[in-house]
Amino acid sequence: MTKFAIGLAAVLLAGCSATTNITQKSASEVRQAVTIQNTTGNSAIEYSGPPMQGTTDGSTYNLYYFNLRALAPTDGSARQYQLHIDITYRENWRNYEKAILNGGDQLELSQLNLKTLNCVSSVSCMIEETIEVALSEDQITNALKRREKLRVKLYAKSGHRSVIDVPSSYLMGFYSAIVNRQG
Repeated sequence: MTKFAIGLAAVLLAGCSATTNITQKSASEVRQAVTIQNTTGNSAIEYSGPPMQGTTDGSTYNLYYFNLRALAPTDGSARQYQLHIDITYRENWRNYEKAILNGGDQLELSQLNLKTLNCVSSVSCMIEETIEVALSEDQITNALKRREKLRVKLYAKSGHRSVIDVPSSYLMGFYSAIVNRQG
């Protein structure tokens, strides 16, 4: 067994005893909650981690929900990883356009959806942006080896900045569900 696999097993066992709340899950809870399905035509296997909630400023008016996703082609080519993010906030559109990993790497960001959730007046609305940030397997495994959270800083055209923290327990559970999959 490699040193990485032994370390992965040790962290998973330690994560089993972690306290869980709405914004944090142990590695084993995340691993058990990962959904796995074949794509149409069986050309790939899709993995989707459980959704997690956080806040960009400590208030209930600036929430984000994230989950990790992976696509593993059945032809043996490299897996593709994405961090799927829904951010809700008040007032004006932010239009997120750039994502930077905690190490300084610029990440590919795709804006999937912009929508108004509700308005209490003509100038005060709750807005949601759905974005997806591409990640490499190396970026995920490097964070796991350092036992660090994955921190992605988002920059918007409006000047707003948001930080999305993916806990190391989430990374560990999600990644172990993929690499230890039987079948």
